[in-house]
Amino acid sequence: MSQSKRKRSRKIASSNEKRSDRITNFPEMKGRTVENIEVSVSSGYPCVSIRFQDKTDFTVEIDTHLTFEAMHSDWKTGNQRVLKRWPVIRD
Repeated sequence: MSQSKRKRSRKIASSNEKRSDRITNFPEMKGRTVENIEVSVSSGYPCVSIRFQDKTDFTVEIDTHLTFEAMHSDWKTGNQRVLKRWPVIRD
């Protein structure tokens, strides 16, 4: 792992620790099987929509002043290992 990636991983971890009181969990979503994830940055309705196989949907509306950066990570060892990053999405 490059030094910049290590710094970023540490930054993410420390950032999450500082904001732990602002984390919201959605236990109703646990155990559901995801069919599709869609990110919309249209000016009318920016959101992340998670469609489940039972045809229900979980949607998070996004403030348009934010950027959205997605990554898929492996934490099996207790340390983050980024498996894939997607381009930053801006409105």
